[in-house]
Amino acid sequence: MVDALKFWITNIAIAVFFITAVEMILPDNSMKKYAKFVLGLMLIVVIINPIIKIFHKDFDFYSYSNKAISYMESSTSTTDIKKYKDINILNTAENFKRNLEKECVINLEQAYPDNQYNADVQVIYDDINGLFNISRVEIEIVGKGVKNIRNIEISTKSVNASKKNVLKDEQGDKIKRLLSSRFQIPNHIITVYRLNS
Repeated sequence: MVDALKFWITNIAIAVFFITAVEMILPDNSMKKYAKFVLGLMLIVVIINPIIKIFHKDFDFYSYSNKAISYMESSTSTTDIKKYKDINILNTAENFKRNLEKECVINLEQAYPDNQYNADVQVIYDDINGLFNISRVEIEIVGKGVKNIRNIEISTKSVNASKKNVLKDEQGDKIKRLLSSRFQIPNHIITVYRLNS
């Protein structure tokens, strides 16, 4: 026990001496704070390693770090990183789409409270530039009050629940200008329509 304590204190002293020497050599630039952070982590590992061994006899920090390094260098980690990146992009695009649709409806109902609105936005991720682009915005005007029941046409090939009546009049232009100015959306990708009853 005394030998283990002596070994532990010696390791801490060597680590502190090493860290001090490296800090003296480091130039004064933005990289110094990152180097100090890494050196601090090394000191924490040296201090904690024997404490962990008391509770977990087979624990070897170096074998865990070697496993982590080998995993990061393997092709499995690249595949996993790509998979998580794709999932993250998909979730971000969906959240962006939902939030933009909600904001469009809120802004339209504040500006033109005579009607209710539904929004449908299509968002595409640009891999090259790392940006989310809005490719289409459709705004449906729904009149307040009792809604007419829409005819549903059923055929063997498709189901058509409604026909869109695209508004190209002043009301449609006002809605397009509002959304274009508030959200920096190009005017030509915005479609405003009212459902035919």
